[in-house]
Parts: sequence; structure tokens; C-alpha cells
Amino acid sequence: MQRRRTRLAGVAALALVATCPAAVASTQASADPGGPGARLVHRAAAAKVTLPAGFHDTTMIGGISEPVSVAFAPDGTAFIALKTGGIKSFDYDPASGQFEPAATSTDFADLSVEVDNYGDRGLTGITVDPHFPARPYVYVNYTLNADPQDPGTVPAWGTPGIAYDNCGPDDSDEATLSPPTRGCPVLDRVSRLTAEHTALGWTMAPGSEHVLVEDGCAQFSSHSSGDVLFGPDGKLYASAGDGASFRGADWGQANDASYPEGPACPGDPVNEGGSLRAQDQRTSGDPLGIDGTIFRMDPDAGLNPTQATAGQWLVAMGQRNPWRLTFRQGREQLWSVDVGSSNWEEINRLGDAPTTSLVNRGWPCYEGAGGQSVVNPSWSMPAGINTVCQGLYDAGPGAVQPPVFSYRTRTGATPLTPGESCPANRSSAMSGIAFTPLGTNWPGGYQDALFFSDFLRGCIWRLAKDANGQPDPSRVQVFAQSAGAPAKLAVGPDRDLYFVDYGSFTNGEYNAGSGGIHRISYAGATRLELRSSPGKVKIKVDGKRHRTPYRSAFDPGTVVKLVAPKVFVKHGVHYVFKKWKGVQGKAKKKRKLRLTVAEQPISLKAVYRRARR
Repeated sequence: MQRRRTRLAGVAALALVATCPAAVASTQASADPGGPGARLVHRAAAAKVTLPAGFHDTTMIGGISEPVSVAFAPDGTAFIALKTGGIKSFDYDPASGQFEPAATSTDFADLSVEVDNYGDRGLTGITVDPHFPARPYVYVNYTLNADPQDPGTVPAWGTPGIAYDNCGPDDSDEATLSPPTRGCPVLDRVSRLTAEHTALGWTMAPGSEHVLVEDGCAQFSSHSSGDVLFGPDGKLYASAGDGASFRGADWGQANDASYPEGPACPGDPVNEGGSLRAQDQRTSGDPLGIDGTIFRMDPDAGLNPTQATAGQWLVAMGQRNPWRLTFRQGREQLWSVDVGSSNWEEINRLGDAPTTSLVNRGWPCYEGAGGQSVVNPSWSMPAGINTVCQGLYDAGPGAVQPPVFSYRTRTGATPLTPGESCPANRSSAMSGIAFTPLGTNWPGGYQDALFFSDFLRGCIWRLAKDANGQPDPSRVQVFAQSAGAPAKLAVGPDRDLYFVDYGSFTNGEYNAGSGGIHRISYAGATRLELRSSPGKVKIKVDGKRHRTPYRSAFDPGTVVKLVAPKVFVKHGVHYVFKKWKGVQGKAKKKRKLRLTVAEQPISLKAVYRRARR
């Protein structure tokens, strides 16, 4: 497809194309696709992912455009959701621990007609049935390209053949608050797709999309569809944003019934639209929808959201953009990230998602600050304008659930940890959350630990655990720096931590093929063994003498300087240096070596000969 103009997509509350983090170029474990031009030449200046000692970053799948999410089947097959509406499948070889090259991957599905790819709208969430392939289903969460006034007509917006579904010429019809304009309103949809295995790989069975829920209303280009995953109760959990403007307090003032096409979001009463849809459960003047909520459903029967059945399907409300969800393994804790406005990014926790009563997280009336809920100053309006928030304020802060952890989005934003290289001056957008498994080769403090990412800061952090093994919000530690544009965190088939790099921009244009799927693994320190012939030669290691045999260990990437003595005397016999055994090329005859430690153990032997008299 041709591409007219591409905005920064994914999770940003504001389109900040020029400041998208550069994509990362690291070890390629999968070939880039064929075709005209080398994909990687389009990347911005590469920056190596910086990790703690012993950890390594590998690009497992590269050369893909606009990936936003990934889901792994029990056999390791990777299903990658592209923002534009495409889904790719990559076979996995457990023996080698590698995915097939991009050139032989399969186009699992093309939902580009149904998906509205505009702003941060698009195909945003994907998961695989835990009993796959016995239950051969892939589930998706996306923004449906249909006007709520005419949901049966798809697509409603954009130009055929153009991947970016612009809202009018050069987005000239984009919704605005002042003066109020209608824009290009859309719906959210969660669907089940049936997979079938062919000679080429996994593909979607034609005509197999089974719509599970189609609801909500997004009048503006942000905060629409979110994530999707299975819970420990066998239910399918999903999320949706509030669909409101990110340029100011939106209570529905642009949802005018006088538009020729009708109101953008039909059914919203005056002063109860926009961000206030996240509080719909507390109002009775309009139908209850999924906007600004986390919800659940039967993975086969789906959901028809109503106020009468809210106790069965509504999990959490009062959220701005709950972009990513995760369950802690072996527990029923549902954790999520909520992308903030100008003030706060949030991590939220529900202790027992299948049984806990509905929680209200307060948006837009409250935001989370430092583990507590504080009044959102943008919504302190004159009496009569904002009765929804006023009623919540009257109930006191105990009526809403505060976040576990939060940090500044833009206003007053600072680095999360001292000395980190994660830019805080251009905005923030929480984009991923995951727990690493127990029983791996990762250090104990990194197992069953909570990791989260920020799309715009380009980094991944870890919440260290307290004495009870719970994530401690007071002990945030930077984990991966210069990680591109991480849009999703997940646990891969090898039980390592994976992240989706959305890709990079140059001069406001997306660099085709700059996205990829990265694996972060732990190899630990590399063993270094030094011997000599004859034995007991003192060899300098980084300036300090050690008598052979000498054994130590260094983190991969460490540069080690070795100096063997030119001459040494043993039992009155003089010996002179001859060569290093275990070193290739001309360097083996040099006494002074400069080694860069890799993952393979290093064994060297300094060989001497008797000096001639």
C-alpha cells in the first residue's frame, strides 16, 4: 500500500512524531524480508540497548512495519499485530530457539478494511487461546472503521488504497473542541478469528471473524481500543480508552446533535460525554458502554454490555487509556498501565480480578499521584457543568482506587532513576507491563518481577520486590535503556522477556521495516581461564598480576587487558614468550592482548620457550 502521511501511533496522548525514539539495531536472529531496498537502512541512527550486566538483547524478528503487539501460541508460534490491521505469523523452532525468517513468514490475516488506522487508533491488542490449536482461535482488539450512526458501513473513513485512514484531506476534518467539529467517530471491536494450518503456515480461515463485542465511541484520534488477554478464570479480558480529546477537558461539548450526520456519539447526554464516558456506570441518562474500562466476556459467546449486567462484565472503570494488561502467573492479580494526560502515568492493580467487585479509578475526576488519588485540576469546573465529577468529589477519595505506582507525564516530568538515559523532556506514554516467570536462569530478584515500559521515553523499568515478594513502588530500577519504541511487553516461548519495538521515524515519516520483536535473555558472567607452559607464570589482568592457573568471570561486553611477561625465570631457567594458545591470527604472538568478552567461555594458554644461551 502507499502511505500518504503517518502519525506517531500506539500510546502517546499527543502526536509527537519528531521525538519518536530511534529504533534499535541489535543481534539479528532473523533475516529481513526480501524485495527492493534493504529495510534496515531506513532506521534512525542505531543505539544499542543498554541492560544490566549479564543480560542481552536480541532482535528475534526484524524488518516489520508498525508492530504494536505480539502473542505466542503454546507451540511458540508468534502472532504479530500490526497497527494497520495486518497480522503476521512466525513459526518457532524450539530446538534452535529461533523464529523463521521474515521472508517466509505468513500473512495470517488482513483486517485493514475493518481497522481504522488513524492517530493511535488501529489494531492494538492480540492474544491466542491458551488451548491452541485444540481451540484454534486468535483474539484481537481493534478500532472499527465505522461511524456509530451507521455501524454497518465499513469502512467509514479514509481513502481506499491508503494505509493511513486520514480524517478528510490532510486530516482537515479532525474533531476539535473549539469550535466544536464532529470529526471521524468510530467504535471499538473485540473479535475471535479462527486459525487454520496450511502449507504456508497459520492463516485465518476465510470469513471466520466472530465479533464478540462492538461498542464504545471514539470521536477523537486517541484513546480507543486497547489490549486483550485471557484470565485465570478462562474469561477473555479487554480494555478500551475513553475516546475523548487529548487537547483539553472534553465532557462532550463537540458531540453536537445539530451535525447533519447526527451526533458523533449517539446517546450521550449533554455534559456526560467525552472523558466522562469513563464514569457512565454512575449515571443513568445513557446506555453503559465500554469506554474507559477494563471488561471481560465469555471467549465464545462474547458480550452485550448493559447496566443491568455490569456486575458480570465490568471489571474496572474511570480509566483514560488502559493500554496494556497482564495477570501475574499463578495468581489472579490483574495489573494494567493507564496512559496519562499531562500529569500522571499509572500502574494499577486488582487483587483478585475474577471475584473483586467493580473498582473506579476516578478518571477524569481524579488522577493517581504517588500512590494516592488526587483531584484533577482540569475538571474543577463551575457547578452545573460537571455534576458527574462533583458527585464523586462529594463521596471523597475513598470512592476511587489509587494506583500502585505513578510518575509524571509531562508537567514536572523527571527521570525515574538517577543517571538513566531515558528522556523525560518530551512526554511519556506507558506502553507495556509484564511479570517474568519463576524457575528460569534469571537472577532471583528478576524472577516474578514486574516490568513496565514507556513508548516515548524508550526504556523499560523494574519494580524491585519487597520483603513479601510484592512489587515495591519505592524501588523502581531502570532495566533496558535505548529500547526503541517499546509498545508491548510479553513472555516468550523460551520464558524470557520480549518487547515489541514499534519502529522509528525520520523527519516525521515512518521508516518502513524498522519494527521488530526483541528478546531479553540472561547469560550471566563468562568464564575466563588462563594457563601457561611452564606453569605459575604471573600474567597481568587489567594491570594486576595473577599467577597461572588463573580463573575469573566477566560480564559479556567487558574489555579485558592481558599482558604476559616477555621473560621469566623458573628454577634458574630463563624462558621467553612464544605465543598465546587459543588466540587466532597474528595476535597470538603478541604478549599484550585486548579481549572483548562474549558469551562463550575463554580459555587461553601462554606458551614459553627456553631462552638460548
